[in-house]
Amino acid sequence: MAAEKACKAFLIAENGYTSVRKTHAYVASVLPVIARQFYTSLNSKSNNREWEISEIARLAYEIEVLAPACHDGNFREDNSEYPWQDAAGKICVPCEHSFPNLDDRSRAIVRLIRLIRVVCETLNL
Repeated sequence: MAAEKACKAFLIAENGYTSVRKTHAYVASVLPVIARQFYTSLNSKSNNREWEISEIARLAYEIEVLAPACHDGNFREDNSEYPWQDAAGKICVPCEHSFPNLDDRSRAIVRLIRLIRVVCETLNL
C-alpha cells in the first residue's frame, strides 16, 4: 500500500492530480522511475546502482501483483488482501502466507523501503 501511494503521490507531483487514475497498477512502472531519479540525484556511480534499480523493478512488479485487481494474468491466487484457496484446496490467508517472491530480509527490500520513505518525506506525505 505504501509503495502504491508513494507512486501516485510522485505522479501527482510531476503531472498533476488528473494524471492519476483510480487503479492499483502503478507500482511496477513508476517505482523503477522513482528509483532511477533518486539514485541519479545522489550522483551515485556505484556498481550496485543498476543492480538495485533492477531489483527494485523486480520487487515493484511483485508488489503490484499482490493487489487482487492486478493478478499476473490470473495465474496467481496469492494476494495481500483476501483469503484464497490453493491447488490442494487449503484456505490461505495473507497474514499467514510467506510470499516466496518477496524476501523481507533481503538487501533489496530494505533499500526499497528506504526509497519509499524518502519519497514520502520529500513529497511531505
